[in-house]
Formats: sequence, structure tokens, C-alpha cells
Amino acid sequence: MEKRGAEFSDLIKKLGDDGNADCDANPENNNNCRTIASYIISLPPKQYTLLSSMIGILMIDNLNPKEQISLGKFLINIGQTILSSAAQEELSIKRKKY
Repeated sequence: MEKRGAEFSDLIKKLGDDGNADCDANPENNNNCRTIASYIISLPPKQYTLLSSMIGILMIDNLNPKEQISLGKFLINIGQTILSSAAQEELSIKRKKY
């Protein structure tokens, strides 16, 4: 488990967010304080797709099929939560307009 955690930490650092940046205390470093989410959603479509595939492949290393299924379902649930929240927010905005 520690090895997988270390690999994921390395990925986070490569994406430019090592968790040590202090955005509030040093406004000049705002470029260093971009979140992973803002980095990912700013990618062009092909790079976006490639990154998701690479992350998926990295995450399944050393997992048996049952663990892969469990992790996949967990990530799908995260996605569903994000989509549900966004849909509700859009509905709220539309209702305020009328």
C-alpha cells in the first residue's frame, strides 16, 4: 500500500501541486497554487483523455480484479456525485432566472 501511495504522490507533484504551496500567505505564488482539477479541466480533449487513461492504468497496478472493480465503482460514485451537484446547480440558476 505504501508503494502505491508513493506513486500517487509522485503523480501529484508532477502535476504541480505538492501540497506545500501557501496560496493565502503569498499571493505572488498563485500560479503555483492551481488545483489539480483546474489543471485537468483546462487540457485539450486528446490530452484530457490520455491523462485519464494513464491515471487509470497507474491506479490498477498491483490490484487484483476484485480490487480493481471496487476502485472503479468508487471512482464512478465520485463522478456521479460531481455530476449530480452540477445538475442541481444548473437547475437552481435556471429557476432564479424565471
